[in-house]
Amino acid sequence: MSDDETDRERDRALIEKEAVAWFTRTGGRPTRVERRDFAAWLEMSPEHARAYEDVSALWADLDATAHSLGEDGEELAGPLRKIADYRRARRRAKASGIVAGCLAVLAVSGWLWIDSPNLLQNLGADHVTDRAERRVVALADGSTVLMDADSALETEFSDRERRIRLLRGSAFFDVNPSPVPFVVEAAGGEARVLGTEFDVTLTGGRDVTVTLARGSLEVGLEGAARQVRLSPGERVEYGRAGLGAVQAVDLEESTAWHEGRLIFDDARLADVLAQIGRYREGRIVLLGSEVGERRVSGNISLENSEAALTAMQATVGFHMTRLGRRITLIGP
Repeated sequence: MSDDETDRERDRALIEKEAVAWFTRTGGRPTRVERRDFAAWLEMSPEHARAYEDVSALWADLDATAHSLGEDGEELAGPLRKIADYRRARRRAKASGIVAGCLAVLAVSGWLWIDSPNLLQNLGADHVTDRAERRVVALADGSTVLMDADSALETEFSDRERRIRLLRGSAFFDVNPSPVPFVVEAAGGEARVLGTEFDVTLTGGRDVTVTLARGSLEVGLEGAARQVRLSPGERVEYGRAGLGAVQAVDLEESTAWHEGRLIFDDARLADVLAQIGRYREGRIVLLGSEVGERRVSGNISLENSEAALTAMQATVGFHMTRLGRRITLIGP
């Protein structure tokens, strides 16, 4: 095989993998930015659209049997036969083999969303933390970021602006003083400072909480004139309901995650479980919204997620069912 043919095969393999990642992400609840990026990816090349159509067609064919997959390898016989049939019918053994291989992995692991729901987002991020990992990142301007578990962000620095995009999770910023503004963007809003320490938490892809520990901070929505100025020990929330009112907070409570603890008072159970989920493999799935809306208070360690879940169960009294090692169902 010539070098050109090798390069083409490598490019085709990359496109197939990107198509699988896009198919997985768009099948969930993609953000407005992700939908825009997906449309741009499709328009880049006809090969992108063809690869995505191949993935969609194969997964539609597998869908009828994929839900029955378990840990027993014999249960894979049906899907694997369908993959083989599809490969022969399409007469694209190599390209289809890549797609089929990726989708077989999805089936065996019980859908990609269990283990890598943010795969595509991670590929575009500059800094990413794994589940159960907290890490300090040194930025080019001398500032530092403490990233919570399962978080991701992008950086874009210039002579006029230091901009961070929080893609998911939580991050604590210790900003090096400079005449150049430091801006943290998340879900349609932004916090703008010159030098300070503050937390930004993105929940559910849309709702953001900004908490100030030191200095001063202005927070506003993109394209809106109204802004609020925070003082140390204050926070503001924004999201689908717009920009909220400034509230006083207990900094020890709100920044407890820096030390691997979660302190909460009259919090939604769904929010607490989401934070615990950042520190464990697999998924915590709430069965119905009623249980998730229960209000809870507590002080738990995030270093042992199983103990944290058991403590919450003892406090709240919900039912907990484990499906293998990867999925935990929480119900009333």
